Amino acid sequence: MPESTYKINLPWTEEHEAFCYQHHIPPAAKTLWQWLMRQGEIAAEIEPDLKQFRAWLTKVRGKPYAHNYLKKMFDILVSSGVLQVIKQFSWNSFKLVLRPLSWLKPPKKKREKNLQNNNSSYTLQASNQQSPDGGNIQQQHSYSSINQEVLSESGIHFDDTVTEVLERPTWEVKLALILFQIRGGLNKVDNPEGFIRTCLRCRWWESHHNYWAICKKLSNATKPDDPVCAFDLETFFDDE
Repeated sequence: MPESTYKINLPWTEEHEAFCYQHHIPPAAKTLWQWLMRQGEIAAEIEPDLKQFRAWLTKVRGKPYAHNYLKKMFDILVSSGVLQVIKQFSWNSFKLVLRPLSWLKPPKKKREKNLQNNNSSYTLQASNQQSPDGGNIQQQHSYSSINQEVLSESGIHFDDTVTEVLERPTWEVKLALILFQIRGGLNKVDNPEGFIRTCLRCRWWESHHNYWAICKKLSNATKPDDPVCAFDLETFFDDE
């Protein structure tokens, strides 16, 4: 395929270039990202084969990336949020979603809220170091106890030491469980604990695709722009 045709058909913008610069994505990972864009629709599930990518590289540059180097570039795209791996079949074969840049930017309201929460956490941390009542620690223990109960009701169990899951706000854990159920629950998810852990870490519910799936399950909406979908997920669970 001529290089000019490749560039014309590629949905790549200056915004993508800026993202690569801001997140220190190396040229090799960028090349992989661009190739993945051509394997299916953005934001839809695709099943690319990295062996095909290596074969394509051989044609355009004379030689492919080394196996381990290619895996490293793939992992960079995953850690930066560009790729959401749904299932891995082998070292080179995956089911994944290629996220559009809009999914990688939290809404302004969310960013401001996160900033406020971060500032509050620093204040609480300093306050707890001077205060004997340990209020923040008590809140974490409260989250932990409630979250263990919520997870156990769905047949998922975490040891007390798994604080990255148990000390998350309960509304986030409930959203992770809803996505777990949407994916088939215990009958289809091979590693439930791993699913919940990754879902919380990557905040899967913030993607447009998953948000719509959650809204559909919670409100019986029939289309993404249905007015019944216009609610805040955190507030929805806080009101329970």
